[in-house]
Amino acid sequence: MKNILLALAAIFGLSTGSWGQTGAIGSGIYRSAEDFRQHRLTLAVDCKTATHKLRLHEFSGKRFMTVKHGGKVYQLAKDSLFGFRDCDGRDYRFASNYEHYPILNPGEEVLLYKIEQPTVGKNPGFVRLYFSSSAQAPVQPLTLLTLKRAFPDNHAFHDLLDAQFHAGGDLTMYDTYHRMTKINWLLCQSRTDGAGPH
Repeated sequence: MKNILLALAAIFGLSTGSWGQTGAIGSGIYRSAEDFRQHRLTLAVDCKTATHKLRLHEFSGKRFMTVKHGGKVYQLAKDSLFGFRDCDGRDYRFASNYEHYPILNPGEEVLLYKIEQPTVGKNPGFVRLYFSSSAQAPVQPLTLLTLKRAFPDNHAFHDLLDAQFHAGGDLTMYDTYHRMTKINWLLCQSRTDGAGPH
């Protein structure tokens, strides 16, 4: 635990070099929701020219992750971080039980997450969908009801959701014409039509 706290103090105390690189290219750690929104990576590398290792300890259930970076090893408490970006360009957020949730639409307001577990032997696979109403908001299961509860005063959004998904459908649907997920497009529409709060 002492190593974790020392590593966090060192990371949050430094602001130069690879500790505060900005940009969507590469891999690294998002310290906060604001860092995620600004594409600001800590312990960042350009994956084309350098390497580092991110160990999540997901099978052992550890509350920290280990980062090997620049010849040093850092242990970082997951509950003090927003998430991370891997060298394949995928963003993840840490949430309940120290799990990491893949972010499907990192550039949008309402973030969508998809957890997939393939079938292994007799254990059936599953797909679980989650969302957060912003990068700062908690992660919760993705249903029409939870979406409406996340925006309790935006009745125009509720009506648009009901109209779009009245017969069910994929709540993670991407709107190719508007270049965003349908949920975020409906949220934008609810605010610009004058019927919903801003």
